[in-house]
Formats: sequence, C-alpha cells, structure tokens
Amino acid sequence: MTVAATETLQTGETQEVVTTFASYGLTWLIYIGLVLLMVGIVWYAIRKWHFAIKWFISSVILAGALTPGHPVDYAETYSPLVLNSVVLLFDGDSAGFMAGVKTIIWVFITIFVVGLGAWFGFKFWRKKQGQNNNKATSQKPTEKPESKKMATPIEPSLGDESTTNEQASEKPSHSDKP
Repeated sequence: MTVAATETLQTGETQEVVTTFASYGLTWLIYIGLVLLMVGIVWYAIRKWHFAIKWFISSVILAGALTPGHPVDYAETYSPLVLNSVVLLFDGDSAGFMAGVKTIIWVFITIFVVGLGAWFGFKFWRKKQGQNNNKATSQKPTEKPESKKMATPIEPSLGDESTTNEQASEKPSHSDKP
C-alpha cells in the first residue's frame, strides 16, 4: 500500500505504512553497505593495532548494527535489533530490552569467535606453508653450491696505525748507547 504524503490516514492504516514500504530490500542493502563502509573506515583508522582489538571493535559494530529483529510482534519486516531494543527501553519494556541485548551479545560472541578462529587458522596455515617452503629449499643438497663470494680484504692505507708502528720500530732506540 503506497500512500501519498499529504493523504490523511486512519489509526489502523498507520501501522501498516510504518511497518511496510516499497523499497524495503533496497533500504537494507544500502544500510548494510553503509555499515560495512563504517567498519572499513574504523579498521583503517586503527590499522596499526593488534588484530584481536580491531576485530573486537568491528564485531561490536557488526553485531549491533546488523542483527535484525521485528519492530513489533505482528510485523513482517525487520529492522536493526539495537534500534528496536532502544525503543522498547523508552517504552518501559525493560524485559524486551534485555532480551534484545542478550541476542546482540550472542551474535557478537559468535562473530568474534569465528573471526579469531579464522585468523588463528590462517596464521597457522601460513606458518606451515613457510615451514614447508623452508624444508623444500633445504632438502636440495644434490645441486652443487656455486662458489661462495667472500668479502675482499681491506688493504691498510697510509694513515693507518700499523704503518705508524712500523715507522716507530725502525728508529734506533737510545738504550743501545753505553
């Protein structure tokens, strides 16, 4: 049901307009894109921090912004659960608010644990690949090693201490005289 902005609605029709609208899917797509953009900007801003801290902050944002919930019990559509929970808190429904917060916390824990598990798995896999590459390069003794290039020795120059010591030893000492 599409209603012109200037048309007057009856109370029963108002709830239908609030919970359903024509560009619902596009709105969610834009919202998800903006949330991912925000996470990307935050990730870039803290890029030098440890991965676990960055992933913790990103998981909080993702869980809070992208956990869906029904705005009202009889609605067919979804909206961000954090917004629904805040509305319930303002309406005085603290039990509904706490239920929403618990759901968001469980989603956060799931996202955080899965992300850390993937990160540790990737690090383990990359370390194992590096060890396999090192073993492969060290297990090629059949090839003749090319002549090792050694550093060229440095010749002493005129201003070195060794030449001044030689000159001092060439002078006759006065202890030979009677």
